[in-house]
Amino acid sequence: MSGGMLVLALLVVGIGGGLGSIARWGVQRGGAHLLATRGLEHGERATPWLTFVVNVAACFLLGLIVARLGSATGAGVVAYSLLGAGFCGGLSTLSTAAADIVQIVRRGAYSIALAYLMLTVGTGMGALWVGLVLAS
Repeated sequence: MSGGMLVLALLVVGIGGGLGSIARWGVQRGGAHLLATRGLEHGERATPWLTFVVNVAACFLLGLIVARLGSATGAGVVAYSLLGAGFCGGLSTLSTAAADIVQIVRRGAYSIALAYLMLTVGTGMGALWVGLVLAS
């Protein structure tokens, strides 16, 4: 990869990652606010499930992107870097899911923490597969 292409790749991954992170933050903040205004469970107990939603959505989108652009050349490589590595990478967050699990454990809900972990991984991989199949 030439120096110019490396700089372009860094820029598009950074832009995509920033947009994905903003989208994740917006879903989490907006979701918590929506739940609170509806008088439903909110705060610490809703946060893990909002993280779950964005992680599964990111996996599904990544499946679509990989199926359509995974072997792309030229401008398709730039689009793949922007959307796959960048946007989906910023949208998904294993570290936040791990922090959510710690918070669930601290509340003493060990079985819920384990179920959340297994559901996040299993549903995320399933969503990736569905995205791959639908886009193929």
